[in-house]
Amino acid sequence: MKKLEFKDIKTTYPSTFIFNDNGKKYTVDGVLDGEDIVVELDNKPRLSKITKTSSKRVLNGCKYQSECGGCTFMHVSYEDELSMKEHYLNNLFKEFRQPHIEYIKSPSPLNYRNKCQMTYRPGKNGLVCGLYEEHTHNIIEVNDCMVQPEEANEIIKKINGVLAKNKIEPYNERTKRGFLRHIFIRYGFKSKEILLAFVTKEELFHGAKNVINDLKKLNLNITTIIQNINPRDTSIVLGDKEKVLYGPGYIYEYVGDYKFKISLKSFFQINTNNIATLYNKAIELASLNKNDVVLDAYSGVGSISIFMAKHCKKVISVENNKTAVADAKINAKINGINNIDFVCDDATNFIQMMAKNRSSVDVVILDPTRDGTTTKFIDALSYLKPKKIVYISCEPITQKRDLEYFIKKGYKINKIIGVDMFPKSFHTETVCLLTRKQI
Repeated sequence: MKKLEFKDIKTTYPSTFIFNDNGKKYTVDGVLDGEDIVVELDNKPRLSKITKTSSKRVLNGCKYQSECGGCTFMHVSYEDELSMKEHYLNNLFKEFRQPHIEYIKSPSPLNYRNKCQMTYRPGKNGLVCGLYEEHTHNIIEVNDCMVQPEEANEIIKKINGVLAKNKIEPYNERTKRGFLRHIFIRYGFKSKEILLAFVTKEELFHGAKNVINDLKKLNLNITTIIQNINPRDTSIVLGDKEKVLYGPGYIYEYVGDYKFKISLKSFFQINTNNIATLYNKAIELASLNKNDVVLDAYSGVGSISIFMAKHCKKVISVENNKTAVADAKINAKINGINNIDFVCDDATNFIQMMAKNRSSVDVVILDPTRDGTTTKFIDALSYLKPKKIVYISCEPITQKRDLEYFIKKGYKINKIIGVDMFPKSFHTETVCLLTRKQI
C-alpha cells in the first residue's frame, strides 16, 4: 500500500481533491481547501489522515461519513455548504451570462428526508441493517442517520429487534438466498402518518402477522404496512407487485394549503419542509394568469399541478406512473380542484402528440428525473411555441445540457434560482424560466 502526502490542497465541487499517480487520476472526497492530507492508495484511494485541518471543518459531524459517503457536506457548517452550492451553480451556468443566481436554504439541514431506505444483509449475530457504501454494494451498519427524521430512526432501531425475534432471514446478494432485502419508510412531517414497506425476495411472508402485531405493540405510529416483492437480481430496489399487510396502503401529507395522498412508488419531493418554497418560486416565475393553459410534464402525484391550478384556466398533468396518476386524481378531488386534466403517458410521447395535433399551450412546467428531458421533447415543445417554460431540475448538469438545446430552438433564459432540497448532499434543485426570443 502506497502512502501519499499532499499539502495546501485545492478542491473541486463537492469538496473533492483530484490527483494523479503514475498517469492515473484519483479522487478523494470530504476534504477542504488548504488542508494537508495523507492518502493511502491501494487500487482506490482512502483518506488516511488530515495533518492540517481547515478552520471550516466541522469535527462533530456524522460518524458514518467516511464509510457511507451518502452525505457530502457533514464536515462543514450549513452556511459553508450553502456558499459552496451557490458558487457551484453560478460557475456551472456562467456561460448563460445570468445575474447572480440566488440560492434558497432549507428550513433545516438535518432530519429532513420524508423517504428512507435501509438495506439488510446477514451478519455474525443475525440481521445487519444499513446504507450502501458509496459506489458499492457494501452495507454500512447505520441506525441513526442524521438526515432521516428521528421517528424513522426510532422505527429502524425497534424493527430490527422485531425481525430478529421472528427469525426473518435477510437476503444475501452473494448466495442469492434469504428473504428481506430492504425496508422503506415514508414519513408525513405534517400529518405524522408513517408508511412502512418490506421489500422481499419472495411473496410468501412467513410470520407476517406476528411481525405486524409486534410492531403495533411498540406504538411507533405506523399507519400502514406494505410488502413489495422483488425477485429480480438487479440493482432495482422495488419490484412490480405489492400487498397491503396493514392499514390503507398509503399516507397523506400536507404542503401549504393542500393535502396529498402518497403511495410507496409515487414521486414526491424528498424535503417536505421546502416543497412550498420550490413550487411558489415556480409559480412566481411563470407569472400565470386566469386565461393560461398550463402543461405540467413529469407531474408525479400532481403536486405542482395542484399548486398551479388556482392561478390559471386549466392544467394538463402528464405522468407515466399509473400509481402516481391515480394518486394525483384523488389529490385533486381531496383539494376540490376540477380544472386539471390528468394523462397517464410518457412526457415525450404526449408532447409529440400535442405537436402533431397543433394543440395550444401557454406555459409549460417540467420537472424530469436526473436524466433530464429528451431532445424529442424539446423539438415538439418548440413547435408548440409556449410563451413561457419553467424547468425544475434536481440535476443541474443535465439541465444545463437541455437549456443549451432550448436556446438553439429559439428560447432564452430569463432567470435561474437554486433551492436547497437536499441539505448535506451535493445534489441541488434549480428552477429556470425560459421565454421565446423575439424575432
